[in-house]
Amino acid sequence: MKVRRWLFLGQYTGLASGLWLVAVAGCVQGPSEAESPLAATALGQVDTATIDACMVCHSTREMQRGPVLDGFPEWYLADQLKKFKAGHRGKNKANRAEALMGTAMAKVGTDEQLAALARHFAGRKPKASIRVVRGDIPVGRVHYATRCASCHGAGGGGMPEIQSPPVNVQEDWFLLDQLRKYANGQRTVHPSDAGGVLMKAAAAALSPDDLRSVVAYIAKDLTVTPPLQKVGPPKK
Repeated sequence: MKVRRWLFLGQYTGLASGLWLVAVAGCVQGPSEAESPLAATALGQVDTATIDACMVCHSTREMQRGPVLDGFPEWYLADQLKKFKAGHRGKNKANRAEALMGTAMAKVGTDEQLAALARHFAGRKPKASIRVVRGDIPVGRVHYATRCASCHGAGGGGMPEIQSPPVNVQEDWFLLDQLRKYANGQRTVHPSDAGGVLMKAAAAALSPDDLRSVVAYIAKDLTVTPPLQKVGPPKK
């Protein structure tokens, strides 16, 4: 899906995002295959053309893009893909990124293909990213400890046992974007999605400045990858 690279979660994310999601330095793996929502009798293979189609949006090739999915847990990626496939996400035209992703899901024909896509991206290491969200780190630390850690873990590694994804592998702009969309209702939350309902209420309870501060804290102290430096113009 394509989203504008603004300061977030602004989600996606993840958080949130639309999507978007790993066992690396503080991250946790999703449930076992038997417990995972992507369990299928036979995992399909993802062809190169399908991966290339995904990478048009889910890579760092352009400024106007979707989140990088590398490092999200397999169970979370599969769960979000299934929500798009079922129409629980991707129907809100006001959320252009979600709508694009909802349309793209027509290319995923079977549960096996869906499972293989989730496995493919979960098997890739999280990518370092440029930090673009600024906020009050001490304030963000307090809000995270009191409002986020109980579900996403003190270190941001998530809690798969309650279907809570890690936030320490996500780009800060995507996190902020998704939190904002939870707060303003642009991120579609189906009534059966208990986690989504909780996230919507939690995000709506914080001010825009507080959301930025939470994300800035996550990006500075919890993210498992080192920050990339911005590339400036060549010196004369």
